[in-house]
Amino acid sequence: MSTATPTLDELVQSMREEASRLIEASKIDAASEPDPRDEVVRQQMRRAAELIRGAATLGSDLNPACLGIIARSLLEQLISSLWAVRSRENANAYLGTAKSELAKALKMNLMAGKAKVKNKHTREDASKEFLESAQMKNIPRQKNVEEQAKEAEVLDLYTVFYRFLSLETHGHQATPEKEPAVASLCKTHLQGIGAIGRAIGQAGVWWLLHRSWPNNESIRDVLGLNRA
Repeated sequence: MSTATPTLDELVQSMREEASRLIEASKIDAASEPDPRDEVVRQQMRRAAELIRGAATLGSDLNPACLGIIARSLLEQLISSLWAVRSRENANAYLGTAKSELAKALKMNLMAGKAKVKNKHTREDASKEFLESAQMKNIPRQKNVEEQAKEAEVLDLYTVFYRFLSLETHGHQATPEKEPAVASLCKTHLQGIGAIGRAIGQAGVWWLLHRSWPNNESIRDVLGLNRA
């Protein structure tokens, strides 16, 4: 029995509904004692909800380029979520990513002479001493998306989808000129965004309720990759 292909307006409305479901899912009580992984999956579901809500607006505006960028961002979130719940060490590393990235950015600017650190008492330039401090020399290295995908046993998601979505992100994908083709591409992106959002929700809920994570096959089911 065939199912009618959803219209663009229907897909836009489904994005809004999915964003609301993700917000509600992020509030689910954990099944046992608190764990740093709880905060990771809650963060991921809330962020995914915001991106999907934005996708609804972009779909209405027929903006496939930005939808492609959102799809890639969500796929990275899915991979990071699946990696972070594998261990507390992974979760803590993920939660420390923002601090590490800020430290690396500061270090680069100090080395390039674009920023300075001053002694708070003498107001003299202390940039060199700060760069030689343990804080700057021991900035934790964060694993990239490919490494996370390997450890989470979802490398196929990275190899098959992430790399192709990167074409849009880096401006190497041409946007169709005719409106019917633009609308069709928007529909494709919205369907993919919806599937990835559901997979993020699945990963978060499985962790909060069952203290486990979905296997590769169940993820493929949610993403619609096992359909004949």
